[in-house]
Amino acid sequence: MLVAGTQPGLQVKDINNSWHDVSCDPGCLAINTGDMLQEASAGYFPSTTHQIINPRDNKENVSRFSMPLFLHPRDSIKLSEKYTAREYLDERLTEIGLKG
Repeated sequence: MLVAGTQPGLQVKDINNSWHDVSCDPGCLAINTGDMLQEASAGYFPSTTHQIINPRDNKENVSRFSMPLFLHPRDSIKLSEKYTAREYLDERLTEIGLKG
């Protein structure tokens, strides 16, 4: 969950690999779903690929602030028939080389 940033820059990628700007209007809230929610919902809520870019038309040196909130289930929560939250996290950390 992400309260709108103070400046543009957040983008999400769609299924056709196109990037789209996310609104940063006051009062907006963005929900960025991750891999665990995708697993727990059997794909109903797909994990989003996102990035932060420097706005192309911003000629001023302006800071961008955001305040993300990350939620993680207890390790013992069963995400699917295949994984608990801990098992899923361990596998992902191993895949990206943070756990050996």
